[in-house]
Amino acid sequence: MTNKYEELIHAFEKRLRKLISEYKSLHEQNSLLAAELDRKQTDLMKAHQEILELRKNCDHLRIASNLGGSEIEKAESQKQIAKMVREIDKCLALLDE
Repeated sequence: MTNKYEELIHAFEKRLRKLISEYKSLHEQNSLLAAELDRKQTDLMKAHQEILELRKNCDHLRIASNLGGSEIEKAESQKQIAKMVREIDKCLALLDE
């Protein structure tokens, strides 16, 4: 009888040790995945900022290329610039109030 109980206890201890080992392994893996997720989110934010910067540069290049084009394009560009200046003046007037 006692031998049976000892075998059961031994089997239980063995399973418990295995379960604890697997828990530690999964906990470590979870920590690694959380760190990797943080790195990926940081990379994604950097890429998003770069995209915004590139879009802004693209807009600037479009405006610059319009300034160097034909007379019609130059006139259109001057109208756009004049419109932007008027909008800036309106904003400044609102700030002064």
